[in-house]
Amino acid sequence: MKQIVLLFFAAVCSASAEWIVLENCRLVENQSNDGDSFVVECSTPYRGETQNRFRLYFVDTAETDSNSDFKRERLKEQAAYWESDNPDVALKMGLRAEQTVKKWMRSSFSVYTQGEYAPSMGAPRYYALVQIGGRWLDELLAEEGLVRIYGDGTDLPDGTSADNHWRKLHELERAARSAGLNGWRTAPEKEERGTEAKIVERHDAALTRDAWIYSTKDGRKVMALLKGTPVSVLGSADGSRVRIRFKQNGTVYEGLCEKSSLD
Repeated sequence: MKQIVLLFFAAVCSASAEWIVLENCRLVENQSNDGDSFVVECSTPYRGETQNRFRLYFVDTAETDSNSDFKRERLKEQAAYWESDNPDVALKMGLRAEQTVKKWMRSSFSVYTQGEYAPSMGAPRYYALVQIGGRWLDELLAEEGLVRIYGDGTDLPDGTSADNHWRKLHELERAARSAGLNGWRTAPEKEERGTEAKIVERHDAALTRDAWIYSTKDGRKVMALLKGTPVSVLGSADGSRVRIRFKQNGTVYEGLCEKSSLD
């Protein structure tokens, strides 16, 4: 890569919108529902509607069918996060996450949204946090080993920074992995060799080669950075990528890059 290819990328430092809290919500049966995206009905209308479709911040559950080339590729990528080369592992986890969320959402819950649009091929949907019994749904899913810690993040309504929440999710995931829960049931038993899985901790680094940078929202390539570019590594994103923060033309961005670009 001889030139830096810059595409529009949402700035990390942009101001967050105000949180809107929707109370007394219930899950609405819909064929588009899965473990991280669902239609809900709330007592308070949002955007003029009592029913809206929301997508969780911070986490990604696996696909629940394999009826397209896109979904089959996604399942391979999702299985790799749990260190498996079998897409059926991810499909099973996607279906299990959907059923688990459906069970948890039988009782009333709250939805927190800033109205940020989440990319979708179907009906409009908005990024949100869901709180059930005083716990965030993304935390519950990470705790059960049912998600990739991956995607778009935000500072929480209680003031917790996005960075601190990412760290908490990874802590919950490490416990799930250690216990061999759900997706981590198939992960290699590295402890048998006396070593634990390598966790990427936050640190400053520089790219050791030219590297593609991928969107934290949908995983698409958004730009390329040259070898030697300084970055802050924020932590693991999935099986082969890390989340990084970097500056271009005076603006701070976040993205994903391959771990090998930092070796």
